[in-house]
Amino acid sequence: MADPLTGATQQALSVVLALGGALCYAIAAVTQQRCAARLASGSAVDLRVVLRLARTRSWQLSMIAVVGGYVLHAAALAVGRLVVVEPVIPLGLLMALVLGARAEGRRLSWSELTAAVAAVAGLAVFLVAAQPSGGQQIAGTAPLGFAAATAVTVAALCCLIATKTPASHRAVPIAIGGGIAAGVTDSLTKSVVPLAGAQQFALLGDVRLYLLALAGLLALTMQQNAYRAGGLAASLPAFVVLEPVVGSALGLMIYHERVGADPVRITIEVLAVLAAVWGIARLARSVIAELGRLAELAVPVPDAARARG
Repeated sequence: MADPLTGATQQALSVVLALGGALCYAIAAVTQQRCAARLASGSAVDLRVVLRLARTRSWQLSMIAVVGGYVLHAAALAVGRLVVVEPVIPLGLLMALVLGARAEGRRLSWSELTAAVAAVAGLAVFLVAAQPSGGQQIAGTAPLGFAAATAVTVAALCCLIATKTPASHRAVPIAIGGGIAAGVTDSLTKSVVPLAGAQQFALLGDVRLYLLALAGLLALTMQQNAYRAGGLAASLPAFVVLEPVVGSALGLMIYHERVGADPVRITIEVLAVLAAVWGIARLARSVIAELGRLAELAVPVPDAARARG
């Protein structure tokens, strides 16, 4: 029987499906950030943010795109390796930033576009240079459970950091926690999808299904809080880049996928990671500067009055 994780056709199909998923996520991100930014809250992190947003019709409609993106991404993971599918995710960052700028009636600045390209290209080059191979389709409950527990712990730490961080900088630590949770969600999805086909209703007795639900809800909650704290250029880059990094790392550690490690590839990988980190940092600085400019132009509104509004 042929290995379902091999074959150029299957890997190409996984990339096409992942591209469709990235576009769906980009459309959802633009709508959800606009909805979340309108929420008033006295806390840095609102654990009820999803419940509050669920009352908004435009946010409800955006979930159609989220579900569509998740289905396409799950299908891509079912036929391809994590280290092949995950590099496609950052393309959603470029799509979302372009769509967001159009929705605001402006164009991306040259510095924003350069930083976004650096973040996306850096990650893609890193994972392509690694030349992934091998791997298994399903991972055990213990390592996936440990990954989920780690995601919860890191998310809690990021929330704590956000409470101690100025409002203009909060989106970054929250997005970091969300991106890690999203990467863990992807690794769980890779196991749950084939299990669903094999076990059907028996899957309801499998702990991995509930770990997937936990990680997915955590990622969604952190993402919406990041949207509430800052614009797409501040809240999305860390999330979008960390998701594939964590997902690919778990592909190597849990699914035993393999990458090349000769000196030339390692050099390329290091340079690519540095480019991605620079891009994320540049985008964050850009949006923080823009928030500062807008704050100077805006008429001050007391927090109590804003909360009542």
